[in-house]
Amino acid sequence: MIVLKLDDYFPDTSVHPGWDEAFRFLNAEGVLASVGVAGQGFERPDPHAIQWLLDQHGRGHELWNHGYCHCRSGKGEADVREFRGSSFEDQLRAISRTQALGRDVLGISFTSFGAPYNSTDASTALALARHGELSVWMYKDTSHKAAPTDKRLLDRVAEVNIEYPVHIPDFDQFLTGYAANRDKQVLIIQGHPRSWGDEPERMEEFKRIVRYLKADGARFVTPMGAVSD
Repeated sequence: MIVLKLDDYFPDTSVHPGWDEAFRFLNAEGVLASVGVAGQGFERPDPHAIQWLLDQHGRGHELWNHGYCHCRSGKGEADVREFRGSSFEDQLRAISRTQALGRDVLGISFTSFGAPYNSTDASTALALARHGELSVWMYKDTSHKAAPTDKRLLDRVAEVNIEYPVHIPDFDQFLTGYAANRDKQVLIIQGHPRSWGDEPERMEEFKRIVRYLKADGARFVTPMGAVSD
């Protein structure tokens, strides 16, 4: 099973051409994916961006909680991210606000979570424990001992991604990592469609990866689908 973890949808701006083209392609191919939504954009949402999300949800794609502000501060040892180094109260507030806005604006209760920058700490586990409806945690980067959780984890395999480096799809590097990990039951692969819209070769590399996986017999599922099967 393949989970396409596509990050950084901001619903307060018009639908970026990268998102639009990527999902027109996926829908034409009959491929399911997932969209990580930053909740702050729901405060003043763009109507077309909201309708686009609802359209994708209606086609079976999963929308998931990608935090609230997608923010960070400081550098080096002072680097604080939305879900790493920030207080439990701030993390709980971010998760809760995005959950509430998803229900109010979309009429959807998100069931999966993935942190911006894939950066989390023990406070993240405690904050998520307050939200029983969030049952899936993608790319948890803290050990179970340091941050125990009862969420269903979809772990990262660093060698298998869409982008090498981040934002730049690369079929050949993907193929190398995929070949070494093809025996795994589930692979969660991350990408950022906003970064592909203005670079046609990046979008083509993404499409090439998807077509290869289809030809290889992969089954594309949502995060919830991956833990339900």
